[in-house]
Amino acid sequence: MKIGIIGAGNIGSELYRKTKALGWDIKFVLKDDGVYKNFDERIDELKFHKKYEKGIDLAFLAIPTLDDGNAAYKYIKSFIKESIPVVTCEKGALSNYFRYLRPYLDKIGYSATVGGGTRLLRYLEERISPDVKEIHAVINGTLNYIFDEVSRGRSLGEVAEEAKKLGYAEPGAKNHLEVINKEATKDIPMKTSILFNISKLASDCVNAKNIKCNKIGEPELKKLIKESKKRRYIVSISKEDNGEDIIGGFKHKIEDWIISAGFKDISENSLYSKLVPSGVNNSILICEGEHGINGTYVLSGQGAGAHPTASSMIKDAINLVANK
Repeated sequence: MKIGIIGAGNIGSELYRKTKALGWDIKFVLKDDGVYKNFDERIDELKFHKKYEKGIDLAFLAIPTLDDGNAAYKYIKSFIKESIPVVTCEKGALSNYFRYLRPYLDKIGYSATVGGGTRLLRYLEERISPDVKEIHAVINGTLNYIFDEVSRGRSLGEVAEEAKKLGYAEPGAKNHLEVINKEATKDIPMKTSILFNISKLASDCVNAKNIKCNKIGEPELKKLIKESKKRRYIVSISKEDNGEDIIGGFKHKIEDWIISAGFKDISENSLYSKLVPSGVNNSILICEGEHGINGTYVLSGQGAGAHPTASSMIKDAINLVANK
């Protein structure tokens, strides 16, 4: 298989290693300073241009979200116009331009945009039905990891630095409060938007940029540390406002559905005992029938990190090319 890789950070580097091990023909890797062959041999100092789209079977998109995802959206549309499938882990394009990309979802591998290697979006698509009454999810492994570790007695500063070194945290955060707020106000709204839109619960779409988040300040942070054994960041989708005790987060209404998110008291809802994972894992709980009379279904797995994310992207690539 002939591929191109756009992005050479942790995930792009992991994609290069994995695809090379599979024997795939890597035609180019686009880095910040030019186009490369074999990852370390620059073949073009210019910005990426149309000639590199020719002759590949599939493109991997592993760039950070810039602005609202417009750069990634342009890449995706450009490749799709040439009938080249795209596998992406970038979240901005699908969270803010979903209505424009929806007709082309069969040509886009998006499993890694939410849940990393968990593939919870695919699980959601298979389970979604008119019987679904509630969906609850832990979709940020970084925050789950941080507060799981703090609940075990470690200091927040130590764990936040560890999360940055392990590549779990969004880039650019200068201190532990910024780490938390970048995840809570940037990463989670984008993932929530994608999760809701993929579920097809409404005819309209949620745009991440329209979600208004409450930032965590020092007073809220002190409370979170004190209550770390019972607080986790959970996103919920239901038709009722349960009036939960939430720190930070947001509420967003679309049609008949209410999306609520934030650091919730997990003792307030018995379903959360089934949902909340340990460590850096992500999870999703789908409740069918009133009060779960038709069952509650849970999927959990590793979310953050280059290895699980790249593995999920490669699975998408194989599926897309097989169905091309």
